[in-house]
Amino acid sequence: MKLTRKLLLAGLAVAAAVACQPTPAELKMETFERADSTDHVHMSFNAELPVPSKGPASLIRAKLIEVMDDQLSHVGSFGDDVRLFPAFEGYSNDSKALIDYYWNQSMEAFGEAAEEDYAERVASVDENDGLTEEDRNFILFSMPKWEYDFSLIKTDETDRYVVFVSEDYTYLGGAHGGIVGHGPLTFDKKTGELVENFLDPGCLKEIQPLIKKGLVEYFSDYGEEISLENIGEILITDSETIPFPAWALFPSENGLGFLYQQYEIASYSAGMPGFTLSYDDILPYLTPEAKSILGL
Repeated sequence: MKLTRKLLLAGLAVAAAVACQPTPAELKMETFERADSTDHVHMSFNAELPVPSKGPASLIRAKLIEVMDDQLSHVGSFGDDVRLFPAFEGYSNDSKALIDYYWNQSMEAFGEAAEEDYAERVASVDENDGLTEEDRNFILFSMPKWEYDFSLIKTDETDRYVVFVSEDYTYLGGAHGGIVGHGPLTFDKKTGELVENFLDPGCLKEIQPLIKKGLVEYFSDYGEEISLENIGEILITDSETIPFPAWALFPSENGLGFLYQQYEIASYSAGMPGFTLSYDDILPYLTPEAKSILGL
């Protein structure tokens, strides 16, 4: 559902509330784009990193490089926790060398995995005695390419925080592709630290009515006639308590964003359920760290 992915990125790119006190100016960024295809794969790369510098921006850059390394070193590995190539060992402030390394290494690794898969599919077709020559030729001709679109971009920034989104599209020749990645990444611009805990974990049961309301609004926007009372009928969770998203919550102008991945709480056809809870509604449950960077 690549359209869903594009809409999500657009939805995340909103201005956030300005904090009360003056802090670091807007980050200076550099953008990197690549795209290429072979007989069996198509791959694209779109990344934004703070320019090499000192202070908090350097910590943010280092963390984003870690995310990039984690995603690309496992591309096409079917979830196996095995690196396909080593981490970049050069000077990380040399952006060209850094990006060239990850682009070339991931393109090669992804291509090799796709070629192995293609060879296995061809062997399976050749061994199938029930196929006519016409059937065999059609299947071989119509075998789809693998696809991987890497995306790590800045979607929001205020004087106090900056939000990046790691959200990649991957298709490995099956019925459909899927979204992978680290999701929203919010950084405190004063310290360069990643902010992951916006809400007190113990408030999950108390805010269930708010989560359900957000989901009803999400599904209603897609034409589903769902109410607070029957929202459970469209979900695939094992518990009556709807969990927090696996991806971190993220701030926006209107409140705190929730974004669930495909299959996390609903079917693939439901896309990636997302909604925003207003700061007025969740103020009692915000952590001290969250209140600080939000200026609340």
